Amino acid sequence: MAICLNFELVTVRGTIAVYRFGECLKELNGEFEVDLPGLIHGDISMKAPICKVVILKNRNQSQAAANKVFGKIYKYFLEHYEYPTKGGYYA
Repeated sequence: MAICLNFELVTVRGTIAVYRFGECLKELNGEFEVDLPGLIHGDISMKAPICKVVILKNRNQSQAAANKVFGKIYKYFLEHYEYPTKGGYYA
């Protein structure tokens, strides 16, 4: 079964980014926040549960889907040291 998720940056407040995400060709109705500089610099423990790193803002999507999107955002952030404005996860 194929997985297709899209995401877009909503806002950045300090080091915290808020993303909207959802299944491809559908409304992006999930939302989460993440603090990648805080994670990278040790303000957030690398041993913290993923739900403390990828914080769902609503229950319109699953934590697992948010985690897949987070993986793409994290890789981009490590390479460019900025949050991507939009993208997708395809598997």
